[in-house]
Amino acid sequence: MPAPVPSEARPLWEAGVAVLGANGPDYPAAGTRRTRGIVAPVVVYRGSWVKADDEGVRSTMLQQGNLTLDISASAAFNARSNGARQGMPDLDYLFQLGPQAIYRVNLDGGQTFSSHTKFRAVASTDFKQLNGRGWVGEQEFRWVRRNWPDAASQVLAGAQVFWASEKLQDYFYQVDPTQATTARPAYEARAGYFGSALRAGYVRKLSPSLTATAGVTVNLHAGAANEDSPLFQKSTTTSVLVALIWMPWKSDTLVSP
Repeated sequence: MPAPVPSEARPLWEAGVAVLGANGPDYPAAGTRRTRGIVAPVVVYRGSWVKADDEGVRSTMLQQGNLTLDISASAAFNARSNGARQGMPDLDYLFQLGPQAIYRVNLDGGQTFSSHTKFRAVASTDFKQLNGRGWVGEQEFRWVRRNWPDAASQVLAGAQVFWASEKLQDYFYQVDPTQATTARPAYEARAGYFGSALRAGYVRKLSPSLTATAGVTVNLHAGAANEDSPLFQKSTTTSVLVALIWMPWKSDTLVSP
C-alpha cells in the first residue's frame, strides 16, 4: 500500500508566466523613483537539494532540525537616466549569490517565524559584461501565516538589516573628482551599515493555477555609512510590488513543502 501523501504536498515542479509591476526608488536612498513592469517565464522546483519557489532560488547544503544552511540568490532592477547621476555611469542589473542560514520555528495556526542570516557576493551586468561589486550581509526576521484570513490566502511580515562592502557602497554613492559638479561634490564612499527595511505582503490563490500577490516595503537608510554622499537623497523610501502568476504546467509527482 503506497504511503499517504501529506495534505500540504505540492508538485515537484511547476511552470508558467508571471506579470510583475513594481514602483520604487532608482537605487537605495535615491530621491527619484519609477515604475517598472516585466513579463517573464516562471519555474518552481522543490527538489531535495535545489529549490526555486516563493522563498527564492537556493540549494540546500545542510538541514538538521529547525536549522537549514543553503546557497541563495536574488536580483534587482537597473537604473538609467537618473538625474542625480547625470554624467555618471548607469546602474546595471544586480545579482546576488551566497550562503544563508535559516532557523525556522513553526507556531500554532499555520504561523511560522524564521531568522535568515545571509552573506552574498554581488555582481552587476548590462548583459554584455559582468562586474563584481563586493558583498552584502543581511539579517532578516520573517513571520508568515498561511491559510489566513481564509484558506486561499497567506500573509507575511518581515524586518531586514543590511551591511555592505566598500566596493558595493562605491557603486551607489561614490563620486570621483572627475564626476564632481557644483551640485555634486566629490565623495569617497566607505563600507558599513547600508540600511534597514520593514515589509509586508499578501498572497491569494485565485484558482488552482492562478495566484495574485502584493507587497510593500519601507526602506530606512537613516544612519547609513554614506548618508553624507550627494547621491544619498532620501533616508526613507517605499517600494510597492504586485504580481499575477499563472502556473498551468505541473508535475504529477508530489513532495512535502
